[in-house]
This record gives sequence, structure tokens and C-alpha cells, in this order.
Amino acid sequence: MKNLDALEGRSVDIAPLLYMAGIGDTPTTIVETDGMYPYKTDIEDNWAYYTAVGMKHFRTMLEQEGRQPERISIVGICSGVEAIAIARIFDQDVKELIVTDIDEGILEGTIYNLHHTITNKDLTITPVVGSFCEPIEKTGKKVEFVHGNIPNLPATGEEDLTKGAEKGTFLMVGTYEGYHPPEEFLGWALGAQYAFLQSAKNILVEGGSIITELGGRMPLEEVRKLFAACGYRMEEVVVGFKEQTEALIDFEGYHRLEEAYGTSFDFYRYTESKEALHQAGIENPSFQVSGEEVKKLLTPFKVSAGEAAELYHQGIPVGHTVHLFRGIL
Repeated sequence: MKNLDALEGRSVDIAPLLYMAGIGDTPTTIVETDGMYPYKTDIEDNWAYYTAVGMKHFRTMLEQEGRQPERISIVGICSGVEAIAIARIFDQDVKELIVTDIDEGILEGTIYNLHHTITNKDLTITPVVGSFCEPIEKTGKKVEFVHGNIPNLPATGEEDLTKGAEKGTFLMVGTYEGYHPPEEFLGWALGAQYAFLQSAKNILVEGGSIITELGGRMPLEEVRKLFAACGYRMEEVVVGFKEQTEALIDFEGYHRLEEAYGTSFDFYRYTESKEALHQAGIENPSFQVSGEEVKKLLTPFKVSAGEAAELYHQGIPVGHTVHLFRGIL
């Protein structure tokens, strides 16, 4: 394992995110390399913030069901912020945390971050390299739940997938083609999500859960169809709203799908949407309203990916809803 001086990267204190999520306020520093998805100063711009708040609610859901997970996994671990939050939320209950990434070099730096920030020294951290849940299946281990926040957009070959921002947005089509996602899901950028859900069935215990973190840029009816097609009962854990980061590459990527499949993705004018959510008294994120209710509230401010790209060039910010969905076998 590399020491701090050997890692080429930036020292980032993620304590503000953990504090805002209600899971601690002590300084918590990670090392962030160029290949890791970057931590954002504005807490609501971080996917891991919605993970942290959502996982707090998910733990409550599990407690109400009498479930106490001892082995969990995180697919696409990146810098480790989500794992740090989850380890704190589940604390002493979890005995083993299996984490994956497609990049062995990234994973090595991430494991350094986890070992130097997770205080539960009895927790076994097992790193494995590969796509979706495939490397976890190779270990022969079963988990109570698996969390994934994976890229949706198919890469064109022009992206620099050594950089964290683009690696967190695009993935090679070949990683999910073998799962044969139906054409309908490809048009809504759900091919990788289909592969993730299918692969998870091979590692979950009976009654286990998959948690997928998803930008609600597509109709949520398509997400329900996706879970049903993969054999899961779907529940929503939490819904939020964030500005689209990595904006132009996302808008252009989703617009390519709009042109190819005749779809229209759901983006929203950011400033007006934030004000509408504030006026409605909806916390960000929230588990007291549904994603459908939030999207209905924001309908007056909806724009397509193509329109969002035009707004970007005008300097007008655009956002999208954020969801943690639970699938139960």
C-alpha cells in the first residue's frame, strides 16, 4: 500500500460533507488523484452527499425490517467518500466491506483513503478489480446489499477516461453489451444500469438489496420497468436535486441519445427549480416525498438535453433530480 507522499494527488477534507449529512464533524482528509471523480466544494454538487443521507434512511428501513447487514459491497468506489460515509452509518454492524473499481491504480489509492479514515479497525476491507458485480461474484461471497453509482453514458472513444470527471460520466459499451439490455433501456441511457442490476443477482443473499444511485433524467416509469425486467421489487429511498456538474459533456452525451432514439431527457432550470423546492418546503434530499412528486413540481422548468446545452452556452445553470432506488430480490 502506498504512503501519502507516494500518492500524486490533492489532500481534500471531506468533513463538511459528512457534517452536512449528519454523520460527524471531525477533519477527514482523503487523497484525490486525477483519475478519481472530484470532490466538490458546494456540498449539494457531490453525489456522495445524497448517498450519505440516503444510506441513513436505508439503515432505518433495514432496522424496521429486522435486518442487520454484516457484509456489504460498493461498486465503483472511486475516491472512497461513499464508503467512508457508509462505514460510519453502519458502524460496528458491518464486518466486511467489499469495494470495486475498474481501475487497479485508482483502487490502490482509494484503499489508502479508507484505511486512514475508517475508524472501525475490526472492519475487513476487501478490494477487487472489475466491472459491475463480476469481481465480487468471483470471490464466492454473498452480501446483504450492494451500492452502485455507475456512469450511464456510452463512450464515443473521444473521451479521456483516465480523468475522474469523464470516467465518472462515460463507460465503454463493451462493459454492458454482454448483458444484452433491451433496446428501450439503451435509448434512456440505462444499459449500464441493466447490467449492474443483473450482475447483482449473483452476489446477493436471499432477500438482499441493490441500491443504485441515479440521476432522474429519464421518466421514472422507465426505471420501474428496468427493475421489473431484472426481477426486482423497487422502492425509492431518497430523492434530491442537484446542478448538473460536468455539464457540457453530459448535455451533449444525452443529446446524442435524443437524436439517435427520439427520446427527450428531463433536465430543469436550476435556479427556478431550487426556488420551487424551497417554496414547497422540500428538503434536499428528502425521503418524505417521492421522485414523481418532485419531478411534477419541477415540470414548468423542464428542458431537454439539447435545450440544456443551449442554456449552458448562455451561462444559465441546469439541474436534474437525484434518486437512490432499492431493488429487493
